[in-house]
Amino acid sequence: MSVIKDAVSAMKEVLFLTEKVEQAGKALSEISKELREHDRRLIRLETIIELGTGLQKKLPDV
Repeated sequence: MSVIKDAVSAMKEVLFLTEKVEQAGKALSEISKELREHDRRLIRLETIIELGTGLQKKLPDV
């Protein structure tokens, strides 16, 4: 009887760990999406800054 009890306990633990891994995967997916969005925004800001500094160099001093 103890062997069956241990087997059931091990199966419950596997199911629990599987659920935790799935949750971690979903969280990682969301973090990845956020990171890509931040990267896009950072690129846009860098472009604006580069355009601004490029225009500033081309404008005559007043």
